[in-house]
Amino acid sequence: MVVIVDCGYKFIYRLEDLVDQYVDYQTISIFDFDVSQLPENVNTIIISNAQVSVHETNTNNYQAKIKPIFDLNLPVLGIGFGHHLLGLCFDALTAYQPYANELTEIGIIEDTPLFDKLPLVVEVMQDHAGTISIPPDFKLLASSDQSINEAMQHNTKPFYGIQFIPELSGNYGATVIENFVNISLKYNT
Repeated sequence: MVVIVDCGYKFIYRLEDLVDQYVDYQTISIFDFDVSQLPENVNTIIISNAQVSVHETNTNNYQAKIKPIFDLNLPVLGIGFGHHLLGLCFDALTAYQPYANELTEIGIIEDTPLFDKLPLVVEVMQDHAGTISIPPDFKLLASSDQSINEAMQHNTKPFYGIQFIPELSGNYGATVIENFVNISLKYNT
């Protein structure tokens, strides 16, 4: 089962609908999230987007809530603001980027199961402000003209971050979620 950590995202229902196509899930608000109270059958965690600007907001409380996730040795996908939080927990730096709510072409630059069945250039939806650097121990997977770090992956652990929003990105976004679910299923067997 997937636990979706809802960071206060207005389109959480779209993420839930997309995940529900592939696997059972439970959504928990980040404000109620406690890693010690996760269901026994959880094997994957997705951290949602939020309408929060990472370079203008003190994210310490958010980071304190999700940091214990990374000790569980479960696959994790951070989306949008969740991508930013993932990076910040591993010492990424924030940078100003104006709010973007538009389709953007990203180039996939690293062969990874997260982007299986996708062409090397895809058009995906952005819905965020700010960006992060690539943290130590992570590799860059995809980039765009707007942001160098559109997608990243930890070098040795099943932690992935994507700045774009798959639940608003049509078939390409659905493929990314399907791929992540497949990564999780293989990791947990």
